[in-house]
Amino acid sequence: MKVAFLIILLFLTSYHLKAEERFLSHEEVPKSILSKIKEGAKHTVSQMHEQGISHFDYNEASVKFLSEVITDERLHLSDNAKRVLPEIWGAFLGEVIIEELGGKWVKFGDQYAVLVSDSHLCFPMNKVHEQISNGQIDSIYAFYLSTARIANEISSTYDGT
Repeated sequence: MKVAFLIILLFLTSYHLKAEERFLSHEEVPKSILSKIKEGAKHTVSQMHEQGISHFDYNEASVKFLSEVITDERLHLSDNAKRVLPEIWGAFLGEVIIEELGGKWVKFGDQYAVLVSDSHLCFPMNKVHEQISNGQIDSIYAFYLSTARIANEISSTYDGT
């Protein structure tokens, strides 16, 4: 009985590690793409400054502000804006996550994601698209807060606290 249990445990551990390796298999983002992502984020900040929102920067308060803008404006966006803004605003959201929580941009399949704490992938461009499509129910601010909580919990686990 103990041998069978040990075999099952080894199998499950091996399967879990393979699944985790598949999930976390990602590629580095080419420098040309990374440069475009960073330019999209900078463009978001400069556009907000041009609109007179001088406090807009790479921080949580600005993510909350942008989430409110998306909720207020999403029904009035053109089809082109709905196609372009998730990339630009998602780049900004990802850069805030990296700035505030750590991490880096990675390519996961055919998407760009932020790898936080070496074990959590989040997809800011997808989340912006979802909020534009679905409204406040898919808030980028709630996404940011949950990502921060996960990053903090992962960090606490690594620290042993």
